Amino acid sequence: MKRTFAVFLALSLLLTALTGCGPGEDKTASTPYTAAQIAGALAASQRELPALYAVTSDDPEFAPYSMLYLGEAAGECLDGVICSPTGVTACEIAVFELTDPASAAACVQTLTAYRDERVGAFFGYAPEEAELAGTGLVLTGGCFAALVICHDNDAARAAWEGCFADDPAPAPSLFDYVSPLPQQDTTPDTTPDTAADTTSDTGPEKPDVYDHDAVVAAMESGDPTGLTPKNLAVYNRCRRILARELKENMTPQEKELAINDFLVLNAQYDPAELTNGPVGTPDPDNDNPYGLLIHGVGICLGYATTFQLFMDILGIECLTVRGWAYGRTEEHAWNLVRLDGEWYAVDVTWNDPVYDGFVPPYSTQMALAHTYFNVTSDFMRETNHQWDGDVPEAKGTRWAYRG
Repeated sequence: MKRTFAVFLALSLLLTALTGCGPGEDKTASTPYTAAQIAGALAASQRELPALYAVTSDDPEFAPYSMLYLGEAAGECLDGVICSPTGVTACEIAVFELTDPASAAACVQTLTAYRDERVGAFFGYAPEEAELAGTGLVLTGGCFAALVICHDNDAARAAWEGCFADDPAPAPSLFDYVSPLPQQDTTPDTTPDTAADTTSDTGPEKPDVYDHDAVVAAMESGDPTGLTPKNLAVYNRCRRILARELKENMTPQEKELAINDFLVLNAQYDPAELTNGPVGTPDPDNDNPYGLLIHGVGICLGYATTFQLFMDILGIECLTVRGWAYGRTEEHAWNLVRLDGEWYAVDVTWNDPVYDGFVPPYSTQMALAHTYFNVTSDFMRETNHQWDGDVPEAKGTRWAYRG
């Protein structure tokens, strides 16, 4: 689950190695380039670069956005550009000109903390991108500081040092490689706000929001009368899925597995939640079954509440756990199910990573879509899940997935 920029992680990294040169070997003392020209050189160095959108210091979005990278030092930023992607990719290029070299050097910590948070943002959901973010370069030189997350670090480092050479090459144009930030529509919105309470002849109308209990009750009774349009859509979708995916004489574990597999194959983690950039809007229902079942996108809470919905409909005892991942730096959610009196853990979100063939560190080699299906609490701890509170301990092994 995406979080806003929060507590800086403890720094145990070799920061000197990240800056590109050791003490007494500063090859980047000054440059005639601007922040945008440096970013252009960095972008030009990459043979593989996704679509990036540039936010410059001339854009109103730059000031609050730069605080994610620089923290309090954002007030000392004279110029800068942040090139961020949309969708499921960790690639980004951010270059900042600070008031003096000391201020730029001090940004190493904040940029490193930001980079580490980006690892956490993709961890479990897009493991290849999490690995890429972890290799990101934090660079400083003169009054400049930069974060570069890209596929060719050697080329990026050479391009950075080239910007500070005694006789630098002509500056490439940033916008030959990235796109400017799309212009916002400033036309006043006169559409009624359907999310807010409105008044009718019969009194105030409540907003149409997902109602778990209402959908479950309708499924149990077979009578959807009284459901709002949003909940009726979820109800109808659930009926179709259950009719298609479940067979007669299925055991509870077989039903549970069928629902896990359906969600893995028919939904995706909301791509807009995996970028800090100003381009792209997350689905407003990505944390509940409407977003997952109707729009096909969700965050971890959307996966977990959808799984919970089906388990409740099927009469399988289930709980939704709200905890953390990646050293308690990222909010995360998953489920517990009770089969034959024993609890099992299920993380449907992490059963649905972005690319095939990956099993996160410390896990056993199991089939991809079932790595986190009916596992123990000990396994969850070993694979970077954290939680507090009165949560049942999953110890069952009988119904673990065995391929």
